[in-house]
Amino acid sequence: MRSNPQYLLIIACSQRKRTGADLLPAIDRYDGGSYKLLRKAQHEGNWPNRLDILILSAKYGLIEASTPIAHYEQRMTRQRAIELHPQTLQVLQSYAYQNIFHEVYVDLGQDYALAIRGIEQLFSKASITFATGRIGERLSQLKTWLIERCKEP
Repeated sequence: MRSNPQYLLIIACSQRKRTGADLLPAIDRYDGGSYKLLRKAQHEGNWPNRLDILILSAKYGLIEASTPIAHYEQRMTRQRAIELHPQTLQVLQSYAYQNIFHEVYVDLGQDYALAIRGIEQLFSKASITFATGRIGERLSQLKTWLIERCKEP
């Protein structure tokens, strides 16, 4: 975690992953649309200062973007999200107590969202935005959110 983060982004893992036996940071392992968008935004300078990213992984639970992970194949199911709920809330609670976030942006599908039920109570002082719509709409919303946060001091 960075000191004094202002923004928290919570995104789902992706089925598409970079292969290889070596461990890779989670943000580099996943290769779906959101991750390509994030890498492009960072490359183009559309990266907000003081941004923390948490990734909800079907295998590993809620992890930091920098967490080294191996390649795996596991899909998120409703049952798996319910199993991950206690661990996920524990991680979120730790973030809520250690940091003051002004905004939390959540981009999770329906099954993934079950794992973070109760997030509103943990981040009651932050503005929480939930991405909605189909994947293309959600990618557009994420891009806009990142760019707008770059404009803020």
